[in-house]
Amino acid sequence: MKPNYYHNALIVSAVAIFSTNVPQYVYEHYEMFQSVTPKHWVLLFCLLSLPVLVIRMTAWNALKSPVTIWCLGYAGLTVLWFFLSSQSETAWQEVRWRFLTIIEILVFLMIFWEPHATKLARKMLVLAVLIGVVVDIYEVFAPLSFSKVIGRSAGLYENPNMAGEALVLGMILSVTVLAPRYRGPFILLTGIGILSTLSRAAVLMWVIAAAGLILTGGLRLKDLLVSGAVGLLLVVLVLFPRWDQLLTTWESTGVANVNVQERLEWFTDPFGVSDQSSWERKYLAKRAWDKIAERPFIGRGTGSSYETGIPPHNQYLSFMLDHGLIGVMIVPLLILAVTWGARGDGRRVAIIFGCGILMLSLFTHSILNTSYSLILLPLMAAMAGASGHREIKRTIAMESRDGGTAEVLVVS
Repeated sequence: MKPNYYHNALIVSAVAIFSTNVPQYVYEHYEMFQSVTPKHWVLLFCLLSLPVLVIRMTAWNALKSPVTIWCLGYAGLTVLWFFLSSQSETAWQEVRWRFLTIIEILVFLMIFWEPHATKLARKMLVLAVLIGVVVDIYEVFAPLSFSKVIGRSAGLYENPNMAGEALVLGMILSVTVLAPRYRGPFILLTGIGILSTLSRAAVLMWVIAAAGLILTGGLRLKDLLVSGAVGLLLVVLVLFPRWDQLLTTWESTGVANVNVQERLEWFTDPFGVSDQSSWERKYLAKRAWDKIAERPFIGRGTGSSYETGIPPHNQYLSFMLDHGLIGVMIVPLLILAVTWGARGDGRRVAIIFGCGILMLSLFTHSILNTSYSLILLPLMAAMAGASGHREIKRTIAMESRDGGTAEVLVVS
């Protein structure tokens, strides 16, 4: 059954709003919306989704997904370990945020569950990624238009690392919905946008994703090379005449600062350059590990990782602080749940997307707190379900065709 106009509108608005971080940006920059927090956007979307969930009973089939089991386990773990925590306001807030996360995942999963809905969401995601790329590139020429970190683009995400993560994950999920001849330019443009954020984790993940798509047949190397050559020519033609003016702008606005220079040096020598950001991450990771070692088996309770000041920039360590050894399995089990049953093209995307989440979780503690990840994870689960459904239909069709051929041979 194809989605109706209202369902289509929900799909388009969900991707347009939540994958681009609009709620957080509007909340922080427009005074008239400061009473409307991001959670209010989520709750409003859930209310608007009720007609679809009530009328289209097929949406409830989504709850048969392994993602539902993961959500129930995550909820149970959160509640049980809350009693082991300090039960402070910070811990209680973490419980509320986790339940909101579960609601988001399940509602988006039901909205995206049908194959036509999944395809529309992926097409919209292509547009959302391209808009993010354009804004990031614009910020190279107009520093601090959006980003809170001078010299690094971020767009509506404001945080360059978040911007890079959103672009690379969005690219992975949406690229194969495009015709093969458009995939090379799309991946190249996304790479340029990611590079402007100077997020090392996102750049590394882009390289891995592009290589994975080439190796699995989702992208032709020739298309990427041709796109790269054309892109390089355009960059030279556009930037060369304005290079002196651009350097002057960067110097006057402080873009060419120590942080940017250290990151650029890191790209030329990843193992030989260590900057302030690297030292900070190492310090936070060591501090977190020392606390984990004090209670390695059961952890300190839900929300404990946010009571230590700055949480470790590592989702695994963050969950281990809260839940001990069990915590290290939360993200891998989620990836297993959202990719379960993927077939054909869906399996290729699932492998690359799963690797992306697992790798990025080494560099962030908010993989389950950002609006873009909470819409992309259920979209991946819906893609896995849709690909499995298509594979079953294809198998039945082949068996029917083979059976008809056998009958003809017998009669003959």
